[in-house]
Amino acid sequence: MTCTIVVAIGHNGVIGRDGDLPWPPTGDLAHFKALTMGHPLVMGRTTFESIGRPLPGRTSIVLTRDPTWNADGVEVAGDLAAALARAAELDDDVFLVGGAQVYAEALGAGLVDRMVVTHVHQSPDGDAWFPDVDWKAWTETSREAHDGYDIATYDRLPHDPT
Repeated sequence: MTCTIVVAIGHNGVIGRDGDLPWPPTGDLAHFKALTMGHPLVMGRTTFESIGRPLPGRTSIVLTRDPTWNADGVEVAGDLAAALARAAELDDDVFLVGGAQVYAEALGAGLVDRMVVTHVHQSPDGDAWFPDVDWKAWTETSREAHDGYDIATYDRLPHDPT
């Protein structure tokens, strides 16, 4: 299974404000749809609630510690391991789409193989930040420049146990 983070990040590391994006929509939403269509999406409850609905053509697996929480059209997992196990049953590609806690846990546990990052050319105020990344462990494999943002793909470098 390939585990890919998809995220939009401002120059200052901000990814969210008040449960929403801290900038007007960019053209990366079409890219997001094309990239993730047909694949499972893993996200935190707050991220799901900010979207407001399951995204068509994709299975949404929502992480929550609340065993009574549910929403129509989504699957619920109590932790990241359970969510990824379920995603692996569905497809060889899974996309982590937020929020900050999900990104931090997955990166910290070494579960992420790829990151598709929209680098937004702004430094907005916010209350959610992308976690610190050891960029020496990643290689940029592609970058597309757009008006106001770039979309870059980073692959994890093979781990050298020596």
